[in-house]
Amino acid sequence: MKIAVTGGMGSGKSVVGKALADMIGAVSVSADTLCRELLIVGNPGWLRMQKSFGSAFFLEDRQVNRPVLRKAVFSDPVVREKLDALLHPLVRQELFALFRVAEQKGVDLVAEVPLLFEKGWQVDFDYTIVVFSAADICIERVMARDLVSRDDAQESISSQVPLADKVNLGDAVIDNSGPLSVTLEQVKQLVGKLAGESNFKGKTKEE
Repeated sequence: MKIAVTGGMGSGKSVVGKALADMIGAVSVSADTLCRELLIVGNPGWLRMQKSFGSAFFLEDRQVNRPVLRKAVFSDPVVREKLDALLHPLVRQELFALFRVAEQKGVDLVAEVPLLFEKGWQVDFDYTIVVFSAADICIERVMARDLVSRDDAQESISSQVPLADKVNLGDAVIDNSGPLSVTLEQVKQLVGKLAGESNFKGKTKEE
């Protein structure tokens, strides 16, 4: 079974995705991690970006200047759309390769995909989970994680589809606004629901 975990920035997608994958013994992947790997010097995403943007977003050692790129992505729609067009086909290609790996292993796959609905990638998955957190909590988490101002955090969050809209698009919702123990209990209950799906493998580490 191919399961996508999505939500807004700072909602806690990684926490839920990792917990779910651990509980069911699934192959786990993050689209953001794939993207970062593609931008390592010499890798396909890096080559495409260099060809398209020249030296605009690179440091002297040829590595991507991530802080500068991040600011441009969230403040300039043209840059964001151009970068998405360069990298997202590569990320999707990597995801499909991992789909095949999970199928060969006979296990489920849990993928954290932040822009799942924005890019229409929900069609690639059997089940979609939206992780929700209150707006103020999301902002505080992004500020702490990325060491940015409140305005910058708000700008980044505003560049995505509103979290309230994503909640209505998913097959299941996990509320990550409270204590971690409460979130994990919701994930545990969700595993019970997934067990009723015909293509759910549900293997655990103990098995």
